[in-house]
Amino acid sequence: MRPRSSYKAPPPQSLIYSAVVQSMTEHGPRKMNMALAARIAETDRQLLYRNWPDRHVLVREATESELQRVLFVAGDLLSEQEDVCRVIEKIVRAARMVREHPVTRTTARTDPDLLRSALLDMDTRLHGQARYWLESLFPEPLARTLPRMYWLRDVLLTIAAPFALTPPEDPHPGSERSDSGCSSSERSSSDSSGSDGPDSSRSYLDQRLRITLHVCLGAAPDCPCTLVSS
Repeated sequence: MRPRSSYKAPPPQSLIYSAVVQSMTEHGPRKMNMALAARIAETDRQLLYRNWPDRHVLVREATESELQRVLFVAGDLLSEQEDVCRVIEKIVRAARMVREHPVTRTTARTDPDLLRSALLDMDTRLHGQARYWLESLFPEPLARTLPRMYWLRDVLLTIAAPFALTPPEDPHPGSERSDSGCSSSERSSSDSSGSDGPDSSRSYLDQRLRITLHVCLGAAPDCPCTLVSS
């Protein structure tokens, strides 16, 4: 009888990427721990080093894979809204998912400068992914109605990127909200609600981005969909 082989197949690449994302969630991108990632993926650390001698390449690939997943989920939005409003909701949803992603939260706490440069420096591979995704949101009939589509995707990305940043604890204190463009009645209504929790901050940021995108795309800024969150 042949002895039972102790060979164990290496984990799929997707599992390794997921383990790297989990490690970044715990330690941040700069301190991604190869040993922890290997343990999470239930593989040998040497396998990671053999396939990714430069850990920065592994972090980049895992981040790109995770962004692809996030954008796919954000784009998979069933809605009865008109074409432009449906596109806007997908962009708002994507910005929110990036903003609330565990890696974003960890990076905001451990390395805020890295987070700002990663999101606001538009000349990166991640932003290339985002541009491609933005362009894919517009069906051909809608794209023909929008001038300079190639230029427009850069504008949309520039508008949306800051809304993917994790905000401070109170992103809209009274002293700043007076300059936010909200009417006095809107501020009064919001202030009187007494809701300052995470859901309130989420709704506030989503609505700001939603209204700005409506204006950018030539849709009515007072469209009913600007009054509800996706």
